[in-house]
Amino acid sequence: MKLMPYLVASFLILAACSNNNDSPINDLKPTSTKKIDIKVTTYNLKWFGIGGTIWNRPEQEFRQEHLGRFIKQELPDSDIITFTEVVKTEALKSMLKGFMECVSYEGRWSRHQHIVTCFNPNKYRAEKFDNDYVIQDVDLGSGGLRPALQAKICHINGACFLQIIGLHLIAGKKSEARFKQIKKLRDELLTQTNLLPSIILGDLNSYNKGRNGLDKDDLDFILDILNETDYKFSSSTRGTPTYGTGEYARDYDHILVSSDIQASNIQVYEACKDNPSIEKQFIPYFSYRKYYSDHCPITAQLSIPNPGQQTL
Repeated sequence: MKLMPYLVASFLILAACSNNNDSPINDLKPTSTKKIDIKVTTYNLKWFGIGGTIWNRPEQEFRQEHLGRFIKQELPDSDIITFTEVVKTEALKSMLKGFMECVSYEGRWSRHQHIVTCFNPNKYRAEKFDNDYVIQDVDLGSGGLRPALQAKICHINGACFLQIIGLHLIAGKKSEARFKQIKKLRDELLTQTNLLPSIILGDLNSYNKGRNGLDKDDLDFILDILNETDYKFSSSTRGTPTYGTGEYARDYDHILVSSDIQASNIQVYEACKDNPSIEKQFIPYFSYRKYYSDHCPITAQLSIPNPGQQTL
């Protein structure tokens, strides 16, 4: 009978813990329902790793120091950067070591222009969708075209909250080929059942109707195809120049977001703007194109639903 008071006291303590929101068990549940605010960027690096042209060799790449400094100075708070036209992926990873971690895939030939997604490793990690980071069919079966990069972005110690798809569509007056590539991506999206908030970003080489000979801009056709899925994408970057030359086709690089993501605060490097501000410090396009790239980085602020920081 002397044990009874101790048993009752123990029972009361356990009951109190079960209703206490500070208990260790409750700490394993998602900690926040607030949205995640992140910055994402897409940046075409023009034959990076072989000196900016298809005819060069790796030892002729001279831009690492310039580009590394530029990215760290101009894009210091970008959480995710998707690069296109990266021939030597290890050279890019080395250039960004200590700043970002990166994922990509194996190209089919020595001068393949890879897509590479890099992220802040202090906040996030990347996961594969299947066994790799690629949607191969988007290259239409050709070793000369680029597949899509596909990855999940996750809290460093918790749930995945974003699907990211990097694209670099075929260049030139080949709108119909670009639409075929997008249809392959649509087919992949149609197989997905557990939908994550998603972004599609990269160099879409999109022509407007004044140049493609069609009744709509390439971007309109691309969105129509993608929106045959449940994601319902929209463009947050339409009409924003990212390429410094070309009368009709200066907004090549885009960030498309699914309907559950809010995009705002679109920024592009000053050198590619139609009317650069003389009050801002920037590298004029003529010099920028020589020492950095012919495309400028474009960035968007995204607000994404948060599945929570922790997983059971």
